[in-house]
Amino acid sequence: MTDYKDDSIWLMKGDCLERMKEIESGSVDMVLADPPYRMTKRGRSCRPNWMPSGMGDNVFSGDIPPTSEWMPELFRVMGVGHLYVFTNTISLQETLNAATDAGFKLHNIISMIKDTGMPNRWYYKQTELVLFMRKGKAIPINDYTSRDNVKVTMPTKKSGKLHITQKPLDFVTKLVTNSSKELGAVLDPFMGSGSTGVAAVNTGRKFIGIEMDDHYFEVAKSRILGGK
Repeated sequence: MTDYKDDSIWLMKGDCLERMKEIESGSVDMVLADPPYRMTKRGRSCRPNWMPSGMGDNVFSGDIPPTSEWMPELFRVMGVGHLYVFTNTISLQETLNAATDAGFKLHNIISMIKDTGMPNRWYYKQTELVLFMRKGKAIPINDYTSRDNVKVTMPTKKSGKLHITQKPLDFVTKLVTNSSKELGAVLDPFMGSGSTGVAAVNTGRKFIGIEMDDHYFEVAKSRILGGK
């Protein structure tokens, strides 16, 4: 399992903290990051311990990568542009603090309202948050009619779900097209199943993706090169 690189796609196998060092400073126009984050206050995994195995295995083993370590690297590789980071209420403060400490400015918080949910003692959880931030001057999004709350249909095994945290392609595509131009470089440092790469390639953008899991690196590579 090796890297893949051509004129418009660069897929890197490995730890984003190490592999981002290979990316030229200021060369990325937009970043979309969906990092593993805690779903319980003391949880180490990207899913709570009580989640039934039938809902999918934990695809991230080991400690959650410290946001304070990879966020400054995102700031370094980006030029003036937009950053999107998926998070939840447990990790919201840590993620926002790390981003602002690195130099990013908050534009908005987007609510992705899912057609699925998770029982909770403090209100049924049906929303995933997306921090919408910027580096440098404020640049408008391309579609001014876009809202900060979006109802989505989550991928299922029947519809082609390949990863437990896979996001809807149409929602990811909207973020990519709102915050980049054709031939612009889009980075996803936690590539997963490659949805950001598919959205970037399908809309004429360049793409850089990093994934440390052997299996999902191959899944993403197949999807991105196949355009689906």
